[in-house]
Amino acid sequence: MAATTHTAARADARPGAERRSAGAPRSDLWIDGAARPARSGATFTRSDPFDGSVAGTYANGDERDATEAIGSARRAFDEGAWPRARARERYAVLMRAARILSDHASAVAERMALESGKPVTTGLGELGTTIRTFEYYAGLALDLEGEAVSERVPDALGLVLHEPVGVCGFITPWNFPILNPVVKIAPALAVGCTVVIKPSHLCSGPVLLLARYLAEAGLPGGVLNVVTSDLERGGVVGQAIAASPLVDKIAFTGSTATGRAVMRTASGTNKRVSMELGGKSANIVFADAPFDDAAATSVRAFCHNSGQQCSAGTRLLVQRDIHERFVEALARETRRQTVGEPLAETTTMGPLVNDDQHRRVQGYLDIGRREARVVVGGGAPPGDAFAGSLFVAPTIFDDVDNASRLAQEEVFGPVLSVIPFTTEEDAVRLANDTRYGLAGGVWTSSIDRAIRVVKAVRTGKMFVNAYNNVGLEDLPHGGYKDSGIGREQGRRGLEEFQEVKTVQIKIGRSPTAGG
Repeated sequence: MAATTHTAARADARPGAERRSAGAPRSDLWIDGAARPARSGATFTRSDPFDGSVAGTYANGDERDATEAIGSARRAFDEGAWPRARARERYAVLMRAARILSDHASAVAERMALESGKPVTTGLGELGTTIRTFEYYAGLALDLEGEAVSERVPDALGLVLHEPVGVCGFITPWNFPILNPVVKIAPALAVGCTVVIKPSHLCSGPVLLLARYLAEAGLPGGVLNVVTSDLERGGVVGQAIAASPLVDKIAFTGSTATGRAVMRTASGTNKRVSMELGGKSANIVFADAPFDDAAATSVRAFCHNSGQQCSAGTRLLVQRDIHERFVEALARETRRQTVGEPLAETTTMGPLVNDDQHRRVQGYLDIGRREARVVVGGGAPPGDAFAGSLFVAPTIFDDVDNASRLAQEEVFGPVLSVIPFTTEEDAVRLANDTRYGLAGGVWTSSIDRAIRVVKAVRTGKMFVNAYNNVGLEDLPHGGYKDSGIGREQGRRGLEEFQEVKTVQIKIGRSPTAGG
């Protein structure tokens, strides 16, 4: 099959056959600094989305395990050394964790490929960002400061102290199974919090590897606890973490609907909540855009990670002056994607993560064929090798109505909706006509237009003449509207894990009347 089509690597599993035949690992929970089975003794298996083989077997935790993990984290915070450690000690642990993760990058990327279907090269890119995140927050651990207020009145001193929020509960997804946990774990650890995390049942392995690496780096027992569970028990475990009065903060990444449920549960104890939820981001291309870069990057913006990314640029607004020519360029670029074996270094797109996700995306392809015009893709990649698989060809629909389901609902697959527009005002109106507000982009040679559009689009992140992967991962990330609450990454991501305490100190004796 030609390179411009979708490589039929599924028919020939040789690139990963040896690594798959080595056997799937069996992993326990990680509680109080050690691995142990679930209290019930139950396990669950994760299937490789590429070929259906067993990718791993994991302890199937329940409410009892969650309660034990929460208790471990609570004791580590209330009685343990980590919240009271010197900043230099926390810095050293995070830096050692970054180095150990770098040393094991290939193994972690392979584990992600086997469990999530993410191409191993894409996983290595994710790990690079993850390692830099550890290093960044290690640096911030040395830069934690309070404030002093001494000039307002002559006989008083005010202090503003920043303290760790306490025990943090994290519920994380499968699509970025190492980076998404670490953008929560690293800042929490940097300020002295302790953690209980429930990773997705679809990709639990990377988080358990991370727990071992952090222990090797010197993290005390109980500071990080991991409870794995299957889909059925996962809801019970997540609810136990969100409801527990011993947990001071919840951070969740996932769908908007599930986020609302987590928030309702967490509200029972008025704990802090931060959430990164769904998206339907608008990527806006004006007629004066750098044409070739805009076309190539716009394809990567919806194909990266097989479109399974909340901030994917899945609504492409193209000015009518270049619309027809630009869609042709998009189609050419899309056909260059190599769809196939995740462990092959040439693969740029792997399968979708499981049957449910595949059915969901297929449903939207059916909707799209009724609502718009298929330019490329629209089903499985061509060839018998992909029949009955979890692969979906990268798909472009043109002349999409912004009010349609295809344009308004998050597909979470490699599906692009092209929406023509005429004026700058049209583009801004279309971009804002959504319940989401996570990311977006604008392509233009006019800096004035770029700034006007950036300021007018209501979204948490905007790219100018780019989309993702510009090397500024330490900037805050989060959404407006139904795309979330709070921010991750950067200093604001660290502040999510701190409480603010004010101290007012009276100096000396107040003068008495006439004295």
